[in-house]
Amino acid sequence: MTEISKTADQALVLLAYVAEHGPLGTTDLARRLKMHRTVVHRLLATLQGRGFVHRVDQGYLPGTALLHLAQFVEPELIGASRTTLNALAQEHGETFILTALQGSHEAIQVEQAVGGDHFMRVQLSRGFRHPLSKGASGRSILAYCDEAVIGYFLEKSDDPGLLASQLEQVRADGFAVSHDELSPGVHGVSVPILVGKKPVASIGVVYPAVREETAPTYARALKKAALTIARAIKNPSS
Repeated sequence: MTEISKTADQALVLLAYVAEHGPLGTTDLARRLKMHRTVVHRLLATLQGRGFVHRVDQGYLPGTALLHLAQFVEPELIGASRTTLNALAQEHGETFILTALQGSHEAIQVEQAVGGDHFMRVQLSRGFRHPLSKGASGRSILAYCDEAVIGYFLEKSDDPGLLASQLEQVRADGFAVSHDELSPGVHGVSVPILVGKKPVASIGVVYPAVREETAPTYARALKKAALTIARAIKNPSS
């Protein structure tokens, strides 16, 4: 197993928790993360000194240093996808999202383009995370992951038979669908972006259930978009 720095790991766990659950004070963070209060206090002081968290009356919140770093996240993938996302959103009037792998078990939304044709529309927060086994954007990636990763989720699943069937369907159709999984009243269709037969991300659409569309309508456009993005990643100068 790769040797890691315990202090660095604790700081990153703390920062991620503040980002998702803040504002929280030192005592609450120590209790929830099962860390010694003195350790949490020292880590927060370090993170605050570097601008990664800042203090408010209710506790700590993410700092502006994260905004600076965010602009460097997945620059190649986002750069190759932005024009395509915007074109899809303009044509179809819905929200199109780009989802990347985080580690080997999570999906994270890294970019989106929001259509302007509808009064009611779906909009996600950049950095929204969820397991690969959840939602169309996650399963479209998971279906093409290594057997070890798929096995991990099958072992963790409450219904491994259903998940295995869903992944098989993704591979057969070339796209994934979801209904009310990550958010009530929201449907999704997603296609994997494959580079060298490896899933690097997925491109998808999310829309309110009241505008139910047949998945193949979006799947055709998304498959074409995924190929365009994959080619741009492999040949950035073209």
